[in-house]
Amino acid sequence: MGYIEDNEDTDKAFSLQCEKHRQELKAKKLEKQNIGEYHFGFADINHKCKQVLVDMMTEYGIEKYIIALEKVEGKKTHIATQGEHIHFVVNCDDKTFKRFKDTLKNKYELSGKNGKTGRYMGWINKDKVKNEHKFMAYTCKDNNLVWKGFTEDEIKELLKDSFQKTDTIVDELMNWLKQYRPELRKEQPATYLNKWKEPVYQNKLDIQKLEVEILKFHMNKEKRICKSQVKNLALTYLQIHMENRMEELDSIYHYMMNN
Repeated sequence: MGYIEDNEDTDKAFSLQCEKHRQELKAKKLEKQNIGEYHFGFADINHKCKQVLVDMMTEYGIEKYIIALEKVEGKKTHIATQGEHIHFVVNCDDKTFKRFKDTLKNKYELSGKNGKTGRYMGWINKDKVKNEHKFMAYTCKDNNLVWKGFTEDEIKELLKDSFQKTDTIVDELMNWLKQYRPELRKEQPATYLNKWKEPVYQNKLDIQKLEVEILKFHMNKEKRICKSQVKNLALTYLQIHMENRMEELDSIYHYMMNN
């Protein structure tokens, strides 16, 4: 005689298993949506607003960030804030980041083009960030930071890496110039007169040779350098590193004022 097996308990267990699996998939999907990503940018905001920015991070639930205060002197950028500006590393989901960014823009009236009009805010496109560590190290370069969610060792590593590349090549250049002294002339230049029979100033130092050697040094390193950087490095050497520089004050002054 045949009979029908009671599968009620089995069906119930299977249903519970399926529901558990659905909940796990839902949780993973939600977790994936809420995984924080790094966002890098800067804004023309005065340093006195630091605490307000920290409070904004707390308000939006951003638990991992770096706020880096920077100031540039003598450049035609960040004019509205007298050279002061702030770099950001923000780790949060895209929805939170958009809210934070929009609030920042509206609160500080961030618009216009950098160095042209108003206050500027810019964020790096995600697909251009190939190395997050390098971007974070660059953000930390002035060592004037407020941060949360990083360990002290992580911040120390970022600070170390932020200076390494630039300082190493500049120090190497300065040491090389001090050793070979390309600014020294073998012979002093002849005296020339202008059309009014007045002597034309001739620098006692061979500045052109110094600049050429700075350019040559960077070309040997396969490092691009522009005119203003060459002159800035030449002045750094003449004012700070050159032996007997105070004795050549007149020559350094003329070079500085005419470049």
